[in-house]
Amino acid sequence: MDIRVVMLSAFTVAGIRAYGPYSVSAPEAWNTLAPWLARMEKSGAELSYWGIMHDDIHITQPEKIRYDAMVAVPADLRLDGSVFARRMDACEYAMAEHKGPYHEVQAIWLSLFWDWLPFSGRCPATLPCLEQYMGNPVRTPSALLTTRLYLPLAPL
Repeated sequence: MDIRVVMLSAFTVAGIRAYGPYSVSAPEAWNTLAPWLARMEKSGAELSYWGIMHDDIHITQPEKIRYDAMVAVPADLRLDGSVFARRMDACEYAMAEHKGPYHEVQAIWLSLFWDWLPFSGRCPATLPCLEQYMGNPVRTPSALLTTRLYLPLAPL
């Protein structure tokens, strides 16, 4: 697995939150966000798709697990109330890229945390881990998905 340390500048996202196991909440959030995304795509906006899995499935009750489906937007975009806005702070991240079905991504996260991080000279920053989907998550066939995983870093 190829892992690079990259700096992400601050950016603003608009999104939808869903609750439940990630296998249910992630598709639910993206399907709920889909009509809003369609309006944005028709406007000619170039979209960047992001997700946050907030909770550890081993310690959080399934019904309380939170997933945010988000798209990067201009900071001054007026939102219609159907989506939330959030500013993502600038940070250095360990970034790994996965090509293929999304259900394989958990193994990449485990490798980042258990194989790479202990030997990196870093610890996790107090920002959420991010996933960037390199195509529309609603329309891209599973086998063609490319997902970038971002682990926020802080010095030891």
